[in-house]
Amino acid sequence: MSGNAAAALAEQPQKSLKWELLFEVSVLLISAIFWRKSQGATPGKKILHIKIVDAKTFKEIDSRQAFTRSLGYFASVLTFLVGFLMVAFRQDKRGLHDLLAGTAVIYDDTKDVYLDN
Repeated sequence: MSGNAAAALAEQPQKSLKWELLFEVSVLLISAIFWRKSQGATPGKKILHIKIVDAKTFKEIDSRQAFTRSLGYFASVLTFLVGFLMVAFRQDKRGLHDLLAGTAVIYDDTKDVYLDN
């Protein structure tokens, strides 16, 4: 990008705050629907055979924890991704969003059962 950077940036489409907020709220709602319908796992977590559980009881999380965990992603981003990087340095491998919500990520030992006919 040699030349006039200001002119090149001026030609970029303008972002609307209302559309950004609508997108973020939509993501939260879709995530909440997956939590309720998929026993604590989004499609990506299902593929990787992991799920989110309560950190103390190792049982399914409730809606409050799911919502708090989703909001925790914003806190992790606003701290320049330190909330996500915590996973690499903590022994229990919990990020800021897990600490805020009282959740943990575990491997899901239940396998899909296929019936042979």
